Amino acid sequence: MCFKSSVIPFFLCLFIVGCSHVSNQLKTVEQLMETKPDSALNILQQIKPAEYKSDANRALYNLLYSEALEKNYKPLMPDSIIDFSINYYQNQNDQLHLARCYYSKGFKLKYNQRYDDATVLFLKALDCLQDKNDLPLSGHIYSNLGDIYSIQNDYKGALKKYTTSLEYFNRAGMKIDENYENLFIGRTYLFLKDYKTSQKYFRFVLKQTKDSTICGVLYQEMGLRFYNQKQLDSAQYFFYKCLHYPAEGNNYSIRNFNLADLLFDKAQYDSSFVYATISLKHPASFYTRRECYRILANIEYIRNDIKQLGKYIAQYQSYGDSIRNVESQTKCSVLENLHAKTQEANGAKRNSSLIVFVLIFSIALSTLLVFFLYKRYKLKKEQLDIFKAQLTNNQNIVSQELARKIEQTRALQVEARKNASVEDRLRLDKELYNSMIYINDWDLFQSEMNHAFNNIVETLKLKFPEINQKEIMWCCLNLLDIPHSDRIMLLDATSDSLYKLKQRLALKLNLKSTRNLSSFLKELAGMDK
Repeated sequence: MCFKSSVIPFFLCLFIVGCSHVSNQLKTVEQLMETKPDSALNILQQIKPAEYKSDANRALYNLLYSEALEKNYKPLMPDSIIDFSINYYQNQNDQLHLARCYYSKGFKLKYNQRYDDATVLFLKALDCLQDKNDLPLSGHIYSNLGDIYSIQNDYKGALKKYTTSLEYFNRAGMKIDENYENLFIGRTYLFLKDYKTSQKYFRFVLKQTKDSTICGVLYQEMGLRFYNQKQLDSAQYFFYKCLHYPAEGNNYSIRNFNLADLLFDKAQYDSSFVYATISLKHPASFYTRRECYRILANIEYIRNDIKQLGKYIAQYQSYGDSIRNVESQTKCSVLENLHAKTQEANGAKRNSSLIVFVLIFSIALSTLLVFFLYKRYKLKKEQLDIFKAQLTNNQNIVSQELARKIEQTRALQVEARKNASVEDRLRLDKELYNSMIYINDWDLFQSEMNHAFNNIVETLKLKFPEINQKEIMWCCLNLLDIPHSDRIMLLDATSDSLYKLKQRLALKLNLKSTRNLSSFLKELAGMDK
């Protein structure tokens, strides 16, 4: 019995060590994944699935294995494997690992040309990364979204995604990925037929990198640039050159197709046939395969081989159906907009209880505030009415006082006016008004009128900038009830020219008639009460 009790703890320790061992291996793989994905895959292949001792280890293993296959350009795992990890991390609310799962599954869907489903997963991954500092993953997500935008011919949208991706890789110090994004941006400008900007990006990458894989992609894109510009010899040089560089994913198939397409244009049909056939032997998209069969069908037509022609046309049509299915998928931009609206709706739903609480609290507080504000408003209104009445009264007093002073001053000038000539009387009148309202000094006149009539000059200038100085003076003289004959004298006008001035003024003030001038000016000066 004693022996049994000592053995059980021993095996229990072995079990715990076994669990810890797998976990430590997975942690090592996780650290190697971004910098040495080949080593990470090597370690994972040494671990047996039977060693899983917990859902946590199994979920992490599935995720890491999926990431390692992707980064090493190996055939990807079935969805069910990564789905286990997604369900686990959802239940654990582990947003960072969940984002990586969404990205990994999205990458596979994108590779299988299910772009709409891939887009949804990439957007979910970005949601999980909010407030997370995973720069490399964010960069890869935006880069893949850029690819989808580009495939769907939304090149402006692609540029935005690639530029965002470039910013993340730049902040993370990932030079190789930076170079790839600059290449993709250059390629997008190539699709936009902006060859000058495209070449600028290609040259920049050429100066920055010695990586043979990147150089292969660079020469591939440069060949495509010359091909689009109908410079076939230069394009052929770069298409041949890029074949001697390492290729990842579908690139080798694309390079052979590009060369086959160019050689067909140059009527080198045998060589074109060879490269189109080579392209079909390597991993390729539906589009590349369809275009290869187009080339082969055209060559067989030239050769007059009806049997082979029918075979290749059938293949061409088959891939054409696949491409139409791809093109019928919902656009990435539409999915992004829908996703954003859904997130807004979900956010509103999550906050509904808080909103209800805030609403109830606000109603209670508002009831108190409304009563307080009503009392305050009532008091303020009474004070404002008193102020308006005082202002109107003061303005009327100013006008009446000025009229009284003018009459008094004229009475004092009676003797001087008896024997005065017309010119002297005119001079006396002008001196009179200059002493009263500074009619000859525009700055002082403005100041006096603004003070007397609620800032009337500044109001007219601000609201009706087309009004000139003479028209403003007429407005002020009108508010002062200066007689018509004196206005003619002060404005150096005739009866006709003064009438025309009033007509122009009414138009500038957006009035239907000159009859509305006085009431409008009084309202503007606060004298309407």
